[in-house]
This record gives sequence, C-alpha cells and structure tokens, in this order.
Amino acid sequence: MINELATALYSRLNGGTALTSLLAGTTSIYHLQAPEKASYPYVVYSLQGGGDENLDANRTKNLSVFVRGYSKSSAAQAGSIDAQCDALLHLSPLTVSGWTNIWLGRETDLETVENDPTGQAIYMQGAFYRVHLDKT
Repeated sequence: MINELATALYSRLNGGTALTSLLAGTTSIYHLQAPEKASYPYVVYSLQGGGDENLDANRTKNLSVFVRGYSKSSAAQAGSIDAQCDALLHLSPLTVSGWTNIWLGRETDLETVENDPTGQAIYMQGAFYRVHLDKT
C-alpha cells in the first residue's frame, strides 16, 4: 500500500505544471529524501504515520503524509512551491491503485530553515496531509 500511495502522490505532483515550473528540473520531486547532490528547489514527500483504523470489517487506512518544498533562494520560493502542492492535493481525490480515496486534506503547516555545511540557508515549507483510504 505504501508503494501505491507513493506512486499516486508522485503522479499528482509531477502532473502539476505550475508546480514543476518552479522546480530545478523535471525530476525534482522525490520520495523520502532528495539525493545528496540534488539541485534546488525541489519537493520531497513521505508517509509519516498512520495505519489501519479497525473500526469495522472494512480495510480502511488513516494516514499522514508530509509534502514539502525546499529552496536555497528564499522562504518565499519555498512558500510558492508549497502553495502549488496545496493546490494539487488539498480536498482533491487521489487515485491510489487498489484503494478508494475517502479524504485527502491539509492538516498541519510547517516551516523551517537550516544551514548547509557552507552556512547557506535552506528553506522548507510544507504540510502534513491526512489521507483516508478504503480497500476496494
């Protein structure tokens, strides 16, 4: 299920031309983490937690995914990337192979800045998204 969810998220994000036009290249969307030498700006997405709800006999998942944009240019650029991710994901059904998407919504906004080994700032803006899936 995690692989199918990762594939669905990548397809959605990579299909957004307004998003990809802000990124360093057509391969600037990564699952789990960006490669060490990845060019900025880029997007990273990952499953953060969740699992089976076990409320009834149906197989349902309640998951949290973290989608974030990174920039060395500015916090504003990271924010623009985040805004495009939000436009592609929030309250928009996601096609996950073998599952029916019940809900996909933004829940928690996040923003950080850290410094690379040379002291240059790396800005991140993103969000946790709640994903509810039902086994079809």
